[in-house]
Amino acid sequence: MAKTKYIMHQCAYCRRETKMEFVGSQPTENNDAETVKMWYRCGKCKQTALLTLSLASQTKKKGQVVAIEREQCTSYSKEKTFTVGEQIYHSDFDDMGRVVRKDKMSNGVHSIVVAFEKLGERKLLENIAEEVIENEAV
Repeated sequence: MAKTKYIMHQCAYCRRETKMEFVGSQPTENNDAETVKMWYRCGKCKQTALLTLSLASQTKKKGQVVAIEREQCTSYSKEKTFTVGEQIYHSDFDDMGRVVRKDKMSNGVHSIVVAFEKLGERKLLENIAEEVIENEAV
């Protein structure tokens, strides 16, 4: 089995989706060919964790998103509010993705990070009131 040096995974300690570095593996007891136990270190908080991964997740490319169906997606609009894990469709990009993180920028505007199927990760605005948009145009 080919071991990747890094994976993207949510750290159990700092609760962030981070790049985790491979530090070692644990031998399997039942010789299960479908799952493998590996030690990974979080890139943010430096805590190590034993992860049970399937071989399918090891071969998945960075930024690749699990297939999303258009019928399950919410149409994106900067006036709407989204939750982490929610599936959205962006009509301008003609792409579907999943919200992976929510942030608040220094100017108080809320943003979301969406992992799109074609474009990869993009930062989008959310919860913008119409009067704020009109005031910036003046």
